[in-house]
Amino acid sequence: MIPDNNEIRFEVSTRCNYSCIICPRDSFCRPLEIMGTGMFKSIFDKITSGTNQYNTITFSGFGEPLLDSGLEEKIKYARDKNFEVLILTNASLLTVDRFRRFDDLGVKSIRVSFYGNSPKVYTQVHRPPNPDMFSRVRDNLVEISKIRKNTKLLFTYNIISQVNDHEVQEWIKFWEPKADLVEVWKPHNWVDGKNYREVQAEKMNTCGRPWKGPLQVQIDGTVNMCCFDYNGQLLLGDLNKQGLDGIFSSDAFKKIVRCHESGDFAGSGLICENCDQRNKTKTDVMVYNSKFDVSKRVGKVSTTYSDLSEDAK
Repeated sequence: MIPDNNEIRFEVSTRCNYSCIICPRDSFCRPLEIMGTGMFKSIFDKITSGTNQYNTITFSGFGEPLLDSGLEEKIKYARDKNFEVLILTNASLLTVDRFRRFDDLGVKSIRVSFYGNSPKVYTQVHRPPNPDMFSRVRDNLVEISKIRKNTKLLFTYNIISQVNDHEVQEWIKFWEPKADLVEVWKPHNWVDGKNYREVQAEKMNTCGRPWKGPLQVQIDGTVNMCCFDYNGQLLLGDLNKQGLDGIFSSDAFKKIVRCHESGDFAGSGLICENCDQRNKTKTDVMVYNSKFDVSKRVGKVSTTYSDLSEDAK
């Protein structure tokens, strides 16, 4: 059973030039590397030759995809196969010229993580390599907002209490007229990597991902179950050696499905047991959305906006 979703998420970088306080990079133990173009094409072809259910590719993962100098070639390869392309980025390397190349290639959207409305707060949250990054990135994004043609510009703000929460309204006021979408969230926990959301005693049996989640391809060609699983503990298989049918009939996947069907994770060793994504109540997760009803948005994936937890068992 391949999960019923049309999206492949490719992790093309595990390196990042930022050290955001909401990100558990200090607990990250996978190698820091960039996916080669040859590997990308090989795995992409293997996936698409085995099934025609996918039509969207997102360049995301635990690193910064714009650190990949071969990203444009990967985008072109996917676009030549009629795939829609999405990018998630901190925008630190998104120059106006590079955006024009993405726009010309037909990238559907670029989602920017931008968690401050002043140099001081932005630096405190993102911890960039240079203190002048706030002005540089903001100026580029303002110019980009004026020239975009094909590519939508989306903005995300994560609220950290007593750090950047006092700048939320000014941030919305500044970016909403310039963007196609702005969202304000309370940060998640990366399962066990951080502790921003309360893990509730009352949980859903499942978050929905074993049935409706996107295909998560990690930097080395392996597949894991969940984008929040930053260290690949929910490893399902290896596309260098297996096809999707083999991966999604593996013992590892079957075990995850059984636990998510019953809601019983005791003794399973799965990190899903205490994950905030299974919280029964999610009314406080999203603070603001300029396009979607907040109560409905929290049940959708944050890339294609397809339903995820609505059919949770």
